[in-house]
Amino acid sequence: MNAQKFITEANKQRVCQLLGWSLGDYTQYQENKGLEYLSEVVCCDLWSVNNLAKAPFFWRWWVNHWNARDVEFIADASNWPLDWLRRKYNDLNAVDGFTFWPHKIIMEQSYAYMIGDLNKESVRV
Repeated sequence: MNAQKFITEANKQRVCQLLGWSLGDYTQYQENKGLEYLSEVVCCDLWSVNNLAKAPFFWRWWVNHWNARDVEFIADASNWPLDWLRRKYNDLNAVDGFTFWPHKIIMEQSYAYMIGDLNKESVRV
């Protein structure tokens, strides 16, 4: 495992420990927030969200951004009560405050999925 992947996993474990979550809880929350980000910030329709969510580059990019927020959360989390930690983590991951945008390669990969879906649909018609 490379160093960055090791750090990401260690951060994930620490966040789970702080919030009292399982790894399943963490990954479900992370995925839900990724889909919420796509829906509220990037795309305006479910079809586009679903196609962008098929792009593996998107999820790698999302996890990299997520890990940066986890680092910030862990640095701030001291002996705070659990309810405060959970509220802080939710606030930190509130997608309506995000100002970053997926890289061009991510969008290009998702366009390939969209074109594939359009081609499949036109063949059916």
